[in-house]
Amino acid sequence: MTVLEEIQAAIAEWNTGLDNGDIERMVASCHPEVMTVNERQPVTTGTQAIRAKYNPRIAAAEITSGYDIEDLQEYGDTVIVSGRFYGTMKMHDTGEVKTPEGRLVLGYKRDKTGAWKMFLDMDNNGPA
Repeated sequence: MTVLEEIQAAIAEWNTGLDNGDIERMVASCHPEVMTVNERQPVTTGTQAIRAKYNPRIAAAEITSGYDIEDLQEYGDTVIVSGRFYGTMKMHDTGEVKTPEGRLVLGYKRDKTGAWKMFLDMDNNGPA
């Protein structure tokens, strides 16, 4: 498997967790000190911050998500990818369907077992 394929699989693991409401699957794909830098929000660090951010979203909506890698830079056991995220959120209370999309940079680092773990999630919303 190429590094690109490995990173695509790591991203798919996160997205599968998100789409199925499985926060622990999402967290398992992260480095323990993952840093999240989202538009108009404070920077957060750690997997507990991932739980705090995504549990309310998972509870509020049926989610589908995707990510297209446009560039991958490899630095030994560290990889940075940039691309575009997109998805849908069908709100449980109103039935409204939201379509979030934007630019996303992700950082991955190999752990001691050789698995890629996300250490950086930095995005902004809006058309790519």
